[in-house]
Amino acid sequence: MGKVKEWAFDEAENIIDQTIEKVINDELTFNKGVEQCQDDKMVNIFFTDNEIEMIFTHEIKKELNNGFVSEH
Repeated sequence: MGKVKEWAFDEAENIIDQTIEKVINDELTFNKGVEQCQDDKMVNIFFTDNEIEMIFTHEIKKELNNGFVSEH
């Protein structure tokens, strides 16, 4: 992967991570967070709508299982 593509992928992951953080902190609902990421052009370059929903589900489950003390 070229440097620009790597940077763009990292940015897409950061957008997802920051949005998940907002869901965890009750600043957004799960559905609104997923929708925001699905509508984001940077995120859509690398992830399908289904992948975004799966990432959110996985990360939120991880938070619940770890008592909200994981990386987010």
